Amino acid sequence: MSMVSSASVTLSSTEQAAALLMSLEKADAAAVMRAMAPRDLHRVAEAMTMMSAPNNADFKAILRRFHLDVVDFSGVKLGASDAVSSLLEEALGQDRAKLMSDRLAFHGQAKHIAKLKWLDAATIAGIIRREHPQIQAVVVACLEPRLASEVLLAFDEAKRVDVLARLSALKSLTPAALEELEWLLEQYFSDLGRPVGRVLQGDSMAAKLLNEMDVGTESTLLNGLRYAQPESAARVEELMFGFAQIANMAPRDLAILLAQLAPEVLAPALRGTGAELRKQLLGNLSADKLAAIAALGSRFSPTEIESARAEIVSIAKHMAAVGEIILDARKIDVF
Repeated sequence: MSMVSSASVTLSSTEQAAALLMSLEKADAAAVMRAMAPRDLHRVAEAMTMMSAPNNADFKAILRRFHLDVVDFSGVKLGASDAVSSLLEEALGQDRAKLMSDRLAFHGQAKHIAKLKWLDAATIAGIIRREHPQIQAVVVACLEPRLASEVLLAFDEAKRVDVLARLSALKSLTPAALEELEWLLEQYFSDLGRPVGRVLQGDSMAAKLLNEMDVGTESTLLNGLRYAQPESAARVEELMFGFAQIANMAPRDLAILLAQLAPEVLAPALRGTGAELRKQLLGNLSADKLAAIAALGSRFSPTEIESARAEIVSIAKHMAAVGEIILDARKIDVF
């Protein structure tokens, strides 16, 4: 959109850009549009839908203008990474140049972070809603202010204040934080690219359905599923008890489970836990264990949180298998 003005062209700059794109092959035009800023792309796309093809005189003038712009703005050569590294080393010294090159290389690879600008605020908030507030603050820091404010407003008031406080405390976006964010977004965009099959959704629905039944009916149905589709049965059983289902345990069984868990496991698992489940867990812990958990702080990565919760679920399932506890108090039958 930086083309110089030309008195011989009656179309606006946006219309001229639209005319050039419409003259290209579909794949070439798409490649150009992917490189455009969202705001410019919206303007050009709107112009393309509303304008008719320019006449020959106008189109020749557009091409002449484009040629002049190419001449004026082609002084920067692309692909000269070795030359850039050499220049940085001469200007900054070897150590500082290496640090700068590493940061530039990472930013060049952070393609998923760049995709955030194409998403609406609700979608971005949905992606990071269950992440650690520090990751949420990093995401907000990567957005342009208008979109960042909309994402922040998508959270409840307490979360907004927490994220805003962390954002204001940020001094820099460290490579480690950006790499973790890039990994998170890669998982999200990879999932978007997969076909959303009914099998996984069906497994989840089956698990929720069985969780509402008495233990006798549940056992009968699971046995039938194990015989007919053993792989599906294994996935359904895995989904039937997760960290959130700990809330369904009787106080006695929950106390027995918590007695087996070290503070190093409980501390990250409690981070970001819902108010009701958190109240249940804390209410069944001894004063010594509560003090030990508090001493460990509350800054844990998403990986540490998920790992701790998975360990708790694994321990609970093992204890239930040997008869030490019952996982769901609602399923106790009276025979």
